[in-house]
Amino acid sequence: MRVNPSDPTPGYVQIAADLRRAISRDELPNGAKLPSVRQLMGAYGVSDGTIAKAIDQLRNEGLVITRQGQGAFVRRPRRYLRNATRRHLRSARPDGTAPMEAEAGTQGFVRDQELVDVATGPCPADVAGRLQVETGSPVVVRRHLMTLDGEPAQTADSYFPLALVEGSRIPQFEKIPGGVHSELARATGRTFGPAWEEMLARMPTPEESQLLRLPPGTPVVELWRTIRDSAGAPMEVSRFLFDGARHSFGAEVPMD
Repeated sequence: MRVNPSDPTPGYVQIAADLRRAISRDELPNGAKLPSVRQLMGAYGVSDGTIAKAIDQLRNEGLVITRQGQGAFVRRPRRYLRNATRRHLRSARPDGTAPMEAEAGTQGFVRDQELVDVATGPCPADVAGRLQVETGSPVVVRRHLMTLDGEPAQTADSYFPLALVEGSRIPQFEKIPGGVHSELARATGRTFGPAWEEMLARMPTPEESQLLRLPPGTPVVELWRTIRDSAGAPMEVSRFLFDGARHSFGAEVPMD
């Protein structure tokens, strides 16, 4: 395809649209190297500056990444499906496996989890409202980084009222056998009721982009989950941050 000079659309926009179509059709799959600037100049009949603007457009959309001295490469990673309906059901995963671990395994991903920090401190305002505690009251926060196939994919910060978990393993910097929810149930003697999740899509901060190694143009999905006991009292609030290019979200929705 050569740029149509009679089309009022700028040439770089036409080229970006053509390459975008090739990416969406998997003619240029994830990880594929785009043709060189010289090859693209010949194919579209334009200058190197026009090609550079077209590639910049795709890079700003998060569809390609550029590597110094190597060229431009397609970034369309396979998406991990987060099933909000089934992921926490004990019957839906083997004993001793976490929800993401089980989901990732059935989808052909290798999932890993790193405990980054465990700290006790004042409760932030956006957490306090969800935990139904006073802003600044003492909470324990456990911070994790999750990877898929060795690449950063999401973060998780989980908050617990200190009075609820004091004396348990939750305030300790250690991996908890059986998982934090088993420990939470054991320490409190409570049973879990339904959890509430809310999510929003946005662009990341520079710090978030660095942590998740996000190229320009990649959005994040921020998800807040509140776990309550069977009486409706909040026990844990978690804030997840997902690489928007690596995840999709599904749930079964009642219709009656």
